[in-house]
Amino acid sequence: MKNTLKSSGWFLVALITCPCHLVLLLPLFAGTALGSYFTEFKDVIFILMGLLFVLALFMGWRKLDPERKNETKKDTTTHDCCSMERFKS
Repeated sequence: MKNTLKSSGWFLVALITCPCHLVLLLPLFAGTALGSYFTEFKDVIFILMGLLFVLALFMGWRKLDPERKNETKKDTTTHDCCSMERFKS
């Protein structure tokens, strides 16, 4: 349940920071200091929001299925038939 809430939060951040939504956010910030900064430095804001968008999507998918990480760890463990630890006990 906790991971579902965390992944939903990351996906919400991804939805807000999607660079294509910047066109919709600019009128909301019109007349504010943040709006003037967005208007002045559009290119920088597009790049930063794009990077934050990709990071939020990655973190959301990662929090959505944490058991998968544990399964891959178990699958990659190799067993050596000639290991000395096997014969010590």
